Amino acid sequence: MKHDLYKLADQHHLNANEQQLLQAVLETAKNGGQCSVREFAAQNYTSPAAVIRLSKKMGYTGYTDMIYRIGFLIQNEIDNKNHASDITAFIGDIPEEKMRSFVELLHENRQKPILVTGTGFCAPLQEFMVRKLLVLGYCAIGSNSYEVYESGALNAGLVIAISKSGKTNTILKPVQDSFAQHRSIIAFVGADNSPIARCADPAFVLLDDKMLDDRNLTANYFYARVLITFEYLMDLVLEKDEHPNGKEGQ
Repeated sequence: MKHDLYKLADQHHLNANEQQLLQAVLETAKNGGQCSVREFAAQNYTSPAAVIRLSKKMGYTGYTDMIYRIGFLIQNEIDNKNHASDITAFIGDIPEEKMRSFVELLHENRQKPILVTGTGFCAPLQEFMVRKLLVLGYCAIGSNSYEVYESGALNAGLVIAISKSGKTNTILKPVQDSFAQHRSIIAFVGADNSPIARCADPAFVLLDDKMLDDRNLTANYFYARVLITFEYLMDLVLEKDEHPNGKEGQ
């Protein structure tokens, strides 16, 4: 598994060779780090001195210190991921075919604009989704403008809609326009068989704790569930990017 080294590489001003070596360090630390600096260097076709230089550059006292501390960070990450499983337990109720459909639609529209629409309390979710897609290299645009959806001028292939009620007028019209123009639609809604859900494939229907509280005066975890579900789904997209054949290491 390749680790995202952007933050570490930027912080310690690592060049391409050092980043490649750090990837190997991370894998070694993840697997227990039982080899000596000479063994590690030989396995990675480099010199012990280069490994020591990397450790010093990153602020460690040496190879052993680097392996120990990075191993500790990786274990924390694993523990946090296991803890997160409690938070994401509800995802087990989402049909697998819907999750596969989400991943496939994202890959099919890799080179096309993706429109994201959400308003009111869903507006921050719209903004988050757009930012997340942008950093992953997608052309994502947040818009609730009817003209954008009616004209099809942006040639978008996919629309992502967020609506707790599943019938918010300002979201429903863009969704219906997109449906009429045969665009793919993914929806995150709180009501099954709602107009927006009926236009979407897939539609992720997530629990709306307070269906009668239109003004969101009391605690409602629907919005948190949307965010968690989207993050989980994007993780599946990244896995497919990393292992297109479905098997790690191929």
